Amino acid sequence: MKGMPKNTKTAKKFFEHLKLYSPNISENIRHLELNSFDNLLLKEPSLSVIIMCKDEQRCIARCLNAIKNNIGINDEVIVIDTGSADDTLNILNNFSMTNKYSIIETSWNNDFAEIRNLGISQATKDWIVFIDADETIEKGSFENLKSHLSIVDTLNTTVVCCPAIVNSGGHVVQTVRRIIPNNDSVFYFGMVHEEPRHINKSELNFLAFDDVILHHDGYMKSVSSAKQKQERNTSLLYTMIDKEPLNPKWYYLLCRDGKGVLEENFYRDSLLKVITLCGQAPFYEEYKLRALSDLIAHYLSAGDIENAKYYLEDLKKLAPNMTDTLYWDIFIQLIIFEYAYHQFIQQIIDYKQTNKGLDYGSLNSNGFHLDYLLSQLFFNIRDYNSCFNILKKLEDAQYGEYQENYMELYDALQKYLLQIGEENEKKIFHKTT
Repeated sequence: MKGMPKNTKTAKKFFEHLKLYSPNISENIRHLELNSFDNLLLKEPSLSVIIMCKDEQRCIARCLNAIKNNIGINDEVIVIDTGSADDTLNILNNFSMTNKYSIIETSWNNDFAEIRNLGISQATKDWIVFIDADETIEKGSFENLKSHLSIVDTLNTTVVCCPAIVNSGGHVVQTVRRIIPNNDSVFYFGMVHEEPRHINKSELNFLAFDDVILHHDGYMKSVSSAKQKQERNTSLLYTMIDKEPLNPKWYYLLCRDGKGVLEENFYRDSLLKVITLCGQAPFYEEYKLRALSDLIAHYLSAGDIENAKYYLEDLKKLAPNMTDTLYWDIFIQLIIFEYAYHQFIQQIIDYKQTNKGLDYGSLNSNGFHLDYLLSQLFFNIRDYNSCFNILKKLEDAQYGEYQENYMELYDALQKYLLQIGEENEKKIFHKTT
């Protein structure tokens, strides 16, 4: 992009990293793409970065250090503590003395939106960015965000923006609305999994960028268990369903957060309710797609392939190019194949039990070719003991040599187990030092 006007570079970068946006603003985006930005005065916005925390001594310093390495001179950082009893406040006070961070102490009333709205009321900059204490901002993300927001400000419509949140395990979420304009028109709603809404209750559109990146580890199993997030979230989501019984979001999030503790029939019926409440509304499509995918998984775990196939067809119609669609399509076929493998195994076993004499076919009179076929079927259903016991018997009978065929598997498995062992040793070492 050398030699390209600065505004053109900014616009090019914007469109390169804009990965998702609300269907309702498709026309705005198309119009924006046709614009020439060369004669526009693009203003770099300032940021109010807001963190809310309670008993986060494990990770709050890490979060603040990442912000410190990204923050601009015209930006501000506001930390809201909701009653920490551990060392969190001491850590915050040490940071505020050297970095001039604002610290607000308030009580916790089981309402995340209440705390976010308190932060909004204290913010003084152009845009507000919410970062959770168990998240870290990737270096360069604020710079990228400011560049993109200078373009967003030319849209002449109120939108919110979404970072790419990389969860532990690598799963990336790109539709969490964490970046809002500080113009008194947007507030948060929801006791948990809160969302920004427009003050006049109109639909709030979003843009999602892939180069504004947060790393999140709060739902790692060990951390989640310690903080009892699942119990807290499900309790608050039941309250949100009471407040908005026709909003499919709350039912879906209840299923997602309560999976494994909700009664199976209730879990299934709630996913079905999500699909019904979403209807054909584009605004709720993401929840409909996720509910369909989770419903397929539920039916497969219950051994109900027919219902899984039924809802897969709905998923194919709605999102033929989504990775979940391809995954479930192939996964269901694999289950059908595996069922066939079991049938083939039983067919061979039944045959051998009723046909014990010599056979004068052209392959092997003792039926060793059927034994070899049986070993391969056992391998395909991961019954490795049965597979290799048969192969040993065949080698002892001098019907083929099979060790070489599996040496590559043996070497790969050894390498894999060695790597896992080394990684586990490192984890144990870090825990004890």
